[in-house]
Amino acid sequence: MRGWKYIFDLFSSRLLSVFLIFTISNSLSSKVLWETSVEEAFQKAKSEGKPIFIDVYADWCGYCKTLKNEIYPRKEVQAELSKFVLLSLDGDRFPNLKRKYDISGYPTLLFLDKNGSLTEKIAGMPDSRMIVRTLKKAYDKRDLEKSLLSKLSKDPSDPKSLFALGEYYFNSRDYKKAAEFFYKTLESDSPRFKDRKHQALFNLGVTYSAMEQHSKAVKTFSLYIEKFPPGSGFTNLAYYYRGLANKELGKKEEAIQDLDKALELTTDLTEKKEIEEDRKSIQ
Repeated sequence: MRGWKYIFDLFSSRLLSVFLIFTISNSLSSKVLWETSVEEAFQKAKSEGKPIFIDVYADWCGYCKTLKNEIYPRKEVQAELSKFVLLSLDGDRFPNLKRKYDISGYPTLLFLDKNGSLTEKIAGMPDSRMIVRTLKKAYDKRDLEKSLLSKLSKDPSDPKSLFALGEYYFNSRDYKKAAEFFYKTLESDSPRFKDRKHQALFNLGVTYSAMEQHSKAVKTFSLYIEKFPPGSGFTNLAYYYRGLANKELGKKEEAIQDLDKALELTTDLTEKKEIEEDRKSIQ
């Protein structure tokens, strides 16, 4: 008969095993930290060379709570999340984020490279397998700049590659390089991608605005409006951005005229409200 000591030792060893499993699981969870500041998350990503994962949620969203409480804590998901800088944002508090990434519902998951350029996106409620699969794909694209430059080196005049790099650097807030590549897109004589040159010209104007080079922005948007009449591109937005640039240059009358024209051409109610607010700030 083995006696009480054997039973006690057996029970103790099993209890220890359970404790170790619990401890290891908690240890894995503790490595995954969520940032709530966009600025701090992007700085951390650059300094650590990590890609970014953004969980865009709403307080009233039931699926968002399921993700946080049931999907993200799973071991296989945590293992992949640990490779990213994690950012959790209430989408209703970040309308510009929603507009930039075309977010129309919750949850929406954004996967960015280390410089903040979008590589993957999930709209709606995913299961753990989809999240793990997409995290792995996004991690492989964590240095998108290198991949884009490599592609361009094979065909230096390819307007599609030039445009993609312009977008990449704009999203990374390297506006000087963004302007350089948007300008090169416009200079390209390649017959490919002709239908997107209007977008390169528009983006060049927006880039000059971001650089606070307002005179260049006005000239660029004026050229855009001349080349692309209403209905053929982003003319309403061109008037809007030119109006803001004129405002910064102290040209109030020109600014008001541009914003009035933007109001006339814009059908989106949210955009109309923003334009009206900007117009009121001039008077």
